[in-house]
Amino acid sequence: MGAGDIMRGLRRALRGDKGRQVLDRAEDAARRAAGSKHEDKIRKARRAADRAIGGDDDPRTRR
Repeated sequence: MGAGDIMRGLRRALRGDKGRQVLDRAEDAARRAAGSKHEDKIRKARRAADRAIGGDDDPRTRR
């Protein structure tokens, strides 16, 4: 099992509801820790994570 296989498995796991919850909680924690000071960076990081894992509900993130 190579690194590519591991990454594909992680992407599949994060595409589900539980994975989205993990990303939501991480985003909320970052907002609480940084406040409004880094709001734009947090938003960009979340968008990048969503694009990286892809998703069925947003045609822009499909791979």
